[in-house]
Amino acid sequence: MLDRVWLAAVLAATTMGISGAAQAAPNILLIFGDDMGVETLGSYGAGENPPTTATLDELASGGMRFANFWVQPVCSPTRATVITGRYGFRTGIGRPVSGPGPMPARPDIPDWASPAPTSMGGGMGGMGGMGGMGGELGALPRHGLPTSEYTLPMAFRDNPELGYRTAAFGKWHLADADNGWMSHPNDVGFDHFSGFISGTVDTYFAWTKVVNGKPIGGVGYTATDKTDDAIEWIGEQGDNPWFVWFAFNLPHTPIHLPPEQLWQEDHSNLDRATIDGAREDEYFDAMMEAMDTEIGRLLDSMDPEVRDNTYVIFLGDNGTTGGSVRAPFEQGRAKGSVYQGGVHTPLIVTGPGVEAGTVPEVIVNSTDLFTTIMELAGIDRETTIPDDVVHDSVSFASVLSDANATPRDWIYVDEFFGGWAGIESADYAIRDQRYKFLRYEMEEQFYDLLEDPYEHNNLLAGDLSVSQRSALIRLRARVRDLRASESR
Repeated sequence: MLDRVWLAAVLAATTMGISGAAQAAPNILLIFGDDMGVETLGSYGAGENPPTTATLDELASGGMRFANFWVQPVCSPTRATVITGRYGFRTGIGRPVSGPGPMPARPDIPDWASPAPTSMGGGMGGMGGMGGMGGELGALPRHGLPTSEYTLPMAFRDNPELGYRTAAFGKWHLADADNGWMSHPNDVGFDHFSGFISGTVDTYFAWTKVVNGKPIGGVGYTATDKTDDAIEWIGEQGDNPWFVWFAFNLPHTPIHLPPEQLWQEDHSNLDRATIDGAREDEYFDAMMEAMDTEIGRLLDSMDPEVRDNTYVIFLGDNGTTGGSVRAPFEQGRAKGSVYQGGVHTPLIVTGPGVEAGTVPEVIVNSTDLFTTIMELAGIDRETTIPDDVVHDSVSFASVLSDANATPRDWIYVDEFFGGWAGIESADYAIRDQRYKFLRYEMEEQFYDLLEDPYEHNNLLAGDLSVSQRSALIRLRARVRDLRASESR
């Protein structure tokens, strides 16, 4: 009942001006950074000498910077949780999707661009936490998101009276040869798609671009291309409200030097043609700057009234790769692991009615974006989501106007299942506001995140206090009960 009362208040606040005149429904811009934990943004105060990110810093100071946001440890699983509101064991997306369909050869790399590396990132920037499983994972096909899943763009489509149009730009990484491949973004509900279907590119400067299921040659810098496309599409919407899924592949490998006009610091001492592995941090910083610059260009392209009526939600899709991760995180506990370095990423939200400059301590999961975005758009989740769909999404929309709201008691992540590896052998982690219980490579560990936020002291190595033992029992039981509720 309280949720319904609150939602009515939010809708009234976002559709009525000070004079009482009706305003347009809010636009929603969901932006993904690719392979970046909390240590990559200065606004989080976690990393040593973080990259310069003027736009994201401004968003953090003008909106909400969530302190305890979890995603899945790798990219496809996080994207699947956001678009369905369901944990990976329900959708089967427990690893990065592979099994690609046919694709034309990519165009030639232009002379002015960095050449394609001989391996991803020139042998740098590996998963940094795959638990020794990276080689096995790379050799096996991993299925994409089934088209039978109920998705966020479908929810917009099923409420045509709201007038929303939807589009996705950039990296997709949820498609395979069996679920529609190049048409998959449109098949799961988006009105428009422009980007690349696979999880990465072998060069940022030449790739096979897909527009609404059809491949075309892509030459130029990927981040600039997707920003250009988004600016054009948003500009065509007129008075119609819109939802945009905007997915960078920055700062994902291959490590490279972006075009100079996207830098925010001087990187002229870096070699564009031959990447120096000993200076990977400097290239990574330039890549972060390029992403941040393009976010700024996209936001600046909007008319002031459109920008003021737009919720901007920025998140990292998983932690930083082992080759680029910095203290307080470390290789082996970064991307691909259920440690904080693999699952604790930025979440920044700005928009109408958002309490500016606040840092909620509430725990939030990537699944929660599913129903939160619905509420912000005025979609009634109870009448929209089919009755037979079991979802795990808990809206945090109430937090946007009250940083002390606490929608959740616990959050959960898992990975490395599907195909040859069932959910029984998966890595997982679960936490409440204070304690975290995880299983990594079949080893159980337990941490007090208030006292030990970077997981140096496994409490299971010593005697537990009464309160610690109670928390451990409670979290173990939650995992057991959650798995018992497994539903497809």
